[in-house]
Amino acid sequence: MKSFLRAAAAIALVGAPLAFSPAAHAAEWAVDHDASKLSFSVRHGDKIVSGSFSDWDAAIDFDPTKPEDATIKVTVETRSVATDDGQMGKTLTGDAWLNSGGFAEATFASDEIVPTGEGSYDAVGTLTIRGISMPMTLPFVLDIKGDKAHAKGGSTLQRLDYKIGAEIDANTLDDVVKVDFELDATKK
Repeated sequence: MKSFLRAAAAIALVGAPLAFSPAAHAAEWAVDHDASKLSFSVRHGDKIVSGSFSDWDAAIDFDPTKPEDATIKVTVETRSVATDDGQMGKTLTGDAWLNSGGFAEATFASDEIVPTGEGSYDAVGTLTIRGISMPMTLPFVLDIKGDKAHAKGGSTLQRLDYKIGAEIDANTLDDVVKVDFELDATKK
């Protein structure tokens, strides 16, 4: 269960920031960390375990009139994972889970933002956890009013692809980890 939670937390932290990172030549945004959240959830046995990351940042360069110029890079400090089960949160940073000692950061990077409807986008990029990089698409909705922006989105990842809690069977701890993010940002 601890392995599963670690994997879920890593994914959530990495996935959430990506969904709202704008492009370098479009418009840069500063994340309001107090109003933003990167979270994850996963099934462990007959219950859902939820968690979040408290230490992450996103470099966002995005102009909705020029999505082709957008870039997003989210960096998550894996040691900052916490769950609704305090002991499990501590376990997630261990070698078999996020391995925070060997891999202090997880990242999501995208330079392909695809409009999918009015105010909705897909950030197509790469999620790296434990030094393992895999393609990821992060759908999100974005609402910009003046110099303020609000984004919300999420995706799923396969914890075993990143060798998170690899010794825990998927029947005990689900392989699919749901990652969600909600963030507010101000134009720089």
